[in-house]
Amino acid sequence: MGDLDYRPFPEEREDEFSAFMRYAFSPEQGPYDPEADDDDREHLAEYRGLFDGEEPVAVCGHHDFTLRIRGRDRDAAGLSAVASPPEHRRRGHIERLLRESLTEYRSDGVRYSVLWPFEHPFYRRYGWATVNRYRWAKTPPEQLAFAADAADGSDEAGEFRRLDADDHERAADLLAATADRYDFTMARTAAWWRERTLRGWQTDPFVYGLDRDGDLRALLSYTFTERDDGDGKAMVVSDAAVADPAAWDEVFRFCRDHDSQVERVRLRLPADVSLLDRVDDPRAVTEEVRAGPMFRLVDVPAALRELAPDPDLDAAFTLAVDDPLVDWHDRLVRVTVADGEVAAERVGGGNDSGGVDGDADVTAEIGPLSQLYAGYRDVDDLRAHAALDVDGGPGEDLAADLAALFPPRRTFLREGF
Repeated sequence: MGDLDYRPFPEEREDEFSAFMRYAFSPEQGPYDPEADDDDREHLAEYRGLFDGEEPVAVCGHHDFTLRIRGRDRDAAGLSAVASPPEHRRRGHIERLLRESLTEYRSDGVRYSVLWPFEHPFYRRYGWATVNRYRWAKTPPEQLAFAADAADGSDEAGEFRRLDADDHERAADLLAATADRYDFTMARTAAWWRERTLRGWQTDPFVYGLDRDGDLRALLSYTFTERDDGDGKAMVVSDAAVADPAAWDEVFRFCRDHDSQVERVRLRLPADVSLLDRVDDPRAVTEEVRAGPMFRLVDVPAALRELAPDPDLDAAFTLAVDDPLVDWHDRLVRVTVADGEVAAERVGGGNDSGGVDGDADVTAEIGPLSQLYAGYRDVDDLRAHAALDVDGGPGEDLAADLAALFPPRRTFLREGF
């Protein structure tokens, strides 16, 4: 095998890329047949490949979108469709592909990378870390009667109707309101709304919205499927968003009204939204809290400079970042916080073993540091249970400064890609 080359995957070879995807993610459907492919959707990702000559040995997709991170909309890179054919696996190609992707993001000025893992431990070893949890609720529809009772007494109940491509702007306003409560809310473009919200990977969903006085107050996306136990049908709500928490009752009422069609409703909800304390019989409801997407900082000093801390916070420390994938974190970072801004500059140099020379006030693996930056985990949690160390010299004052610099945030990235 010769030298490998990372480059865009040629558009004229998209059938070959689709064959990679079929084998990696839907092998039960058999080999990909371009003659049988009637998918006319617009593909939103840019495809990349690692090539040995003209032969691709690993591929991935890059999405660019805007996420609300620490209260501000920021450019982020979504990594997806990471795959390698069986004859080229376990040779380090995926690691190389991930490294090249981060290098490309950094050169484009993108500070943040997110992905939905096929396996959390796999991506954790390369520096991505969980950025939010979500709640998966399963309930008989009649258990949602509490929401119908609440809606019957409301003067502000709206009407649900099916949404289409023309509703993008109103949905954007709804998601902006959602972003005020949950970081990592995506600002969906018209193309994303059309191709990813209104269309599904294998089955297009129903997408309905709650219209109240001309405003969209809630939306939900759902499909119907046979239950896992083979006993009837289930309504599967894969996505739901509300402009204000009170609108959840309208979503639940809408689901309850499908009681003549389904025996079970499944809902993917934010981790802080629960049915158990409101249903008549909590034993009839099952709720699981699951780990969601993963996140990592692409360039730590550049990301730190994006922060807007409290103007009263003054702090200074050196930071050492342990990154298993890229070498631009091999140098100490000097961080100064003053007047509502953060200055972060690399100092010193790395050593031959890929580590950081010099003593640091704060030492962190890139995954836990990314979770701290996102606000998903706080300083005390990470110091106790993850690779985040605060030097004893500065004492607890520095830990308090870090807590003030990175206060916890509610995070919930709903979109798959």
